[in-house]
Amino acid sequence: MRNDLIIDFETFGKDANKCAVIDCSVMVFNWDKFLDDPYNFNDVVKAKRFKLDVVNQVKKYGFEVDASTVSWWESLGPEVRRHIKPTPNDLTVEMFCSEFMDYLISQPNITYWWSRSNTFDPIILGRLFKSQNKLLHMEEYLKFWRVRDTRTYIDAKLDFPKINGFCPINNTEVWENNFKENFHFRSTINFSRFNEFIGCLIYKLFQ
Repeated sequence: MRNDLIIDFETFGKDANKCAVIDCSVMVFNWDKFLDDPYNFNDVVKAKRFKLDVVNQVKKYGFEVDASTVSWWESLGPEVRRHIKPTPNDLTVEMFCSEFMDYLISQPNITYWWSRSNTFDPIILGRLFKSQNKLLHMEEYLKFWRVRDTRTYIDAKLDFPKINGFCPINNTEVWENNFKENFHFRSTINFSRFNEFIGCLIYKLFQ
């Protein structure tokens, strides 16, 4: 039985070493589920979300809010803007690290963990935990050498197209030809279902 984790941060900047974090979405998935009851979009929307206190990050840790990124968020629709507005329940960095660890501990052992760009999300996660002197604790559950990149996975499947790392959601023919091979993982798990699941996750969490 194999369990993997996928993670995504939304931020107020592009610099993984100093940007303030809006939220973190995370989900653990089980490979055996692909056999008879594959994940679908309804499963993906149940991903765990941690909403963080931006003011706490700026005042206490010196994390930064990039003006151009704020302008980009403001250019989006009202539903998106509502999603990122501060709330009384936003987590401090300390609370986030504690609740994130509670989530990890409650899950089965994680084999690999995924993000869209390993030069961004894993660095942010490590920075947050390092600020609490808990990086080693986190790495007991998320080994640094077991992080994997969905962008590279998708690019490789599509023979490295010009558009980097996005699923061809609107191109059914490309999707069918590249993401639904009929071969098996360990002779039991239909790997094409994993391709579809990764695609669904990318579409939901990383657009």
